[in-house]
Amino acid sequence: MSPPKKQSGKPETPSIAPPHPLPPKMSDAGVADYREQFARLSAAEGPGINAERAFIAAKLKLLRTHPGFHPADRKIAVDAFQAVMVETMEALADQPVPGGVGYGMFYNAAFKSSFATGSAITWEIICPTVPGGNVNDFLYITATNRTAKGVEALVAYHGQDDFSFEIFDWARPDGSRFQPSTPFSNLGQYLGTETVHGVACPVIAVMNTTYQQTPGTWVNEVRLLDVNAKQWHLVYQFAYPATLQDQTGDWVGTWGPIVETFQDAYAGTNIMGALSTQLISQDAAGNWGQWTQLTDAQSNLRTDNKGMVPLFVDPNYSWAVHS
Repeated sequence: MSPPKKQSGKPETPSIAPPHPLPPKMSDAGVADYREQFARLSAAEGPGINAERAFIAAKLKLLRTHPGFHPADRKIAVDAFQAVMVETMEALADQPVPGGVGYGMFYNAAFKSSFATGSAITWEIICPTVPGGNVNDFLYITATNRTAKGVEALVAYHGQDDFSFEIFDWARPDGSRFQPSTPFSNLGQYLGTETVHGVACPVIAVMNTTYQQTPGTWVNEVRLLDVNAKQWHLVYQFAYPATLQDQTGDWVGTWGPIVETFQDAYAGTNIMGALSTQLISQDAAGNWGQWTQLTDAQSNLRTDNKGMVPLFVDPNYSWAVHS
């Protein structure tokens, strides 16, 4: 295989997404509230408490093995994370902790906390219908918007089943963080294709937003792009009490788009990854800035040698991997 292509500037083809509106309190014509309609596309229940606890335990392993943290800082962060997730950690105390990073981007410390009253991410998840290869456990393609109590809007695989779309809300209590799953078969209006560096990529475009609604109250929101109507659909919203310290003082929120793994080695997997990753911040006065592509000055590549290799990389906003 030829070495991965590293480019700068814009991808070869335009994003399927229309120009991004400002994330919260939307009155823009290009946004619609689809929470009730989307709920009808979703399963009656979420993945369940065991899946939720495994998801959190995997994040603990990411923290314990994070190469960007000094060991002393890592221990402090681990202790703080375990204190917050005490119920989950007690339930999993005697079980092995899975997890790792097949490939993906982690925000550097300065960029992770460079917002005051809100942060949002948009990106296109490269999501083949099935993962292919030797995948026999969970595999996630996920990201945070830098906030510690935000949401992860993600594509989830289990073995060789068709993927599902999941929402995991870090602001909710133990047992209710995973929202009802949405199966691949119900996501047709949100599935598109991008051709980047000559590679046709199946994608779903996501906007993941966290913002301060009033002092002491924050809101998490998820939007998906209807690729035919070119319209963002609000599919999830949750308001909760929090402070800026709550949103910036935890390790949760450090990862941008990543392929999160649950087995030691991968071979033969289909192409997956991230395209057109952009972030935006809201300042102390409540003003949103401009959408900007994620750069290699704001984030660092992490790979845990699970067998994933890059097909192309546009540092660090677009990339695709396979094994």
